[in-house]
Formats: sequence, C-alpha cells, structure tokens
Amino acid sequence: MIAAMPYAEFMRRFAIFGVFVALHWAGTGNHLPAQQVQETQEVEPAIATVTVTNLAKGQILTPAVFITHNDETPALFVPGQAASSELSALAEQGRTTGLINKFNAETGVLDVTLLSAFVRPTRTATVNVKFDADHRLISSASMIEMTNDGFVSLLGVEVPCVGTSTYFLDGWDAGSEANTELCSQIPAPCPSPPRRGSCSVAVEGAVHIHSGIHGCGGFPPEVYHWLNPVAKITIQVSPDLSPAGALEAACPDAYPASTDTTGTGS
Repeated sequence: MIAAMPYAEFMRRFAIFGVFVALHWAGTGNHLPAQQVQETQEVEPAIATVTVTNLAKGQILTPAVFITHNDETPALFVPGQAASSELSALAEQGRTTGLINKFNAETGVLDVTLLSAFVRPTRTATVNVKFDADHRLISSASMIEMTNDGFVSLLGVEVPCVGTSTYFLDGWDAGSEANTELCSQIPAPCPSPPRRGSCSVAVEGAVHIHSGIHGCGGFPPEVYHWLNPVAKITIQVSPDLSPAGALEAACPDAYPASTDTTGTGS
C-alpha cells in the first residue's frame, strides 16, 4: 500500500503547482499571434482631397465647413424648411463656429474640417478631409459673401473610392434675413460709390434657391449677380496622404488588402 501523504506536504506541493501554472500563463497568455494583433489594431481614417472652384464672376466664397459623416447624421438643411441658427449664422455672417461645434457633437460625424481660405472668383482652394467605411458622406457649407444670407452647400454626397466625383453647386438662400442688399447688412466691402436704396422684401423663413443680386441695394447686379451654378467641387481619394491600410479599410471592394495603393511597390 502507498502511504498516505501528510496533509501539510500535500498543501505545499499544491501551492508550488499553482505558482507554476500561473507563471506559465503569464508568459504565454498575453501574447496573440501577429495576424490577430494586426486585426485588433484600430485603422486610421483615409484621406480625400476636396477642391472648391468659384464659378461666380463677382462673388467671394467664405471659408467652408466640411463634415464627413454617416447617413444617420442630421442634414445641414432641408429645402423648404427653416435653417438652423448655426447655418443662418454662416449664411448671414460667414461664421463657422456654430456649425463646427454642432456637428462635432454629433455621434455620426467622423471629421469636421474648415477650409480656411476665401475663394475668389475663378480661383480654387483645396482641403483634405478624413473618411472611413462607416463615414463615407461629405456635407459642406460656405457663404456667398456679397449677399444677405446666401450660401452654397454639399448635402451628403459620397466619397468616391476610385476616380473623381464632381458637383456643381447652386446658390441657396437661408431664408433667415431679408434680402435688402444693404451694405450695412452684408459683411463685405461696399462698392464705391455705394448705391442707395433697399429691396423691400420680407424674411422668407425657409431655405430656397437664391434669386441673386437685383441691384436695389448697394451692390450692382452687373458685377455681383450670378447665374447658377455658383461653385464646383471635386472629391478624390488621396493614396499618398492616407495612412497605411486606411484605403483598404475604407474601400475594401476598390482596394483589396493585398493591393499596393501607394504606387511604390512592395
């Protein structure tokens, strides 16, 4: 017969065994295979380059706000409905802070970017925006400067994974301020000599297509009136600017993981 092990000796050996098991798992349990580690790392957003061209002969476009978001994010505006206070501030004064803060607080928004340049007639300006597979839509707004409350806007267009998308933007009226065309109510230099008079119109109360400059205030229509479109916007993904793996994650159908999107080879 095998003699029974004393209880104290049994407990000592059990404790030693427990320490051995703990050390073994501490050394191996926290290490994942390299492929699994790579899959758990968060992929950075991809980059798209947006180019704005001013098509209006006498108007300036103020710095534009660009938002990349999903399809659950509230629209910048709905035609025929009242503009938000944040959009009204941009359309009347070119103020961007309200829109930036409003959309930074939205859970469906990935990125809010400001194109810091004023875009003068026939000129272009570019800005880079972030996007990913869950946030492929872009919206934007910019004031038409020599107006009471005119603006141009993208409304939730999709970033193209391949090629370039081009959009021609009409002028919108926020409907938040009467179109008096008075120099004192428009945040832009008044023409010299200023014209007298005022357009006697009421506040419309809803967003609608802008009817342009009629010359009943301080801005002569032969200089500041326009025929739509007011602006052109092009959007193109930027492989050279996007972090490694970002385009593959954002556009898996267009950029398979095995494809080299940089053009430099493996």
